[in-house]
Amino acid sequence: MFYLIDKGSLATVTGELSRLYIWTGWIAFIVIIPLALTSMDYFVRKMGTWWKWLQRWTYAAAVLTLIHWAALHDWGGIAPAMTHFGPLIALEAYRVWYWYLRPGRRTVAA
Repeated sequence: MFYLIDKGSLATVTGELSRLYIWTGWIAFIVIIPLALTSMDYFVRKMGTWWKWLQRWTYAAAVLTLIHWAALHDWGGIAPAMTHFGPLIALEAYRVWYWYLRPGRRTVAA
């Protein structure tokens, strides 16, 4: 919304649509909307297993946001991006370790 207010006219907004950081930002935003709308317990119950499928789109939104951020800053190196995306990467690494790689995790024999 701040982007639209900042630009002030529809002509300016449509004139910038060909830029990569605009596309990736808008697509990530569109992906986030249903995720935000269905994050309440009510929707978790109503949607059942479809809720988990929808929530997995968070990963696509995160990748699109990273591309958006990097393109917006003229691909200025990885260090600034890691300042913003390092915590997300650390949380995902912990999640993978916890659910799949940690020692002592019981596995069910086939």
